[in-house]
Amino acid sequence: MRVNKAEKLRRQVHELAESMGNLFVETFHYLALFAIGAVTAWAAVMEFLGMVEKGNITIDDILLLFIYLELGAMVGIYFKTKVYVTNNTFQGDETLARPENAGAWCA
Repeated sequence: MRVNKAEKLRRQVHELAESMGNLFVETFHYLALFAIGAVTAWAAVMEFLGMVEKGNITIDDILLLFIYLELGAMVGIYFKTKVYVTNNTFQGDETLARPENAGAWCA
């Protein structure tokens, strides 16, 4: 009888610890994503204002704005899908590691 109570208490403590850990990790992710999104938007605006002040725009400036756009999109994709965009590279590595897919991305 005591063993059952101890096991039940152990499971409850484990579930509480797991829930608290998930809360902390998810909170950190959201705070970090908000910070990354805000800094990216701020940097893009400052870069654009610098272009306007300079009076001309080069292809390098346009490409830099596209990079800022992609960074913002990656943050948005995570918020909508809860999937890290960078995880796709790991799937690709696993795909290429199989012999039947050799040269799959070399076309």
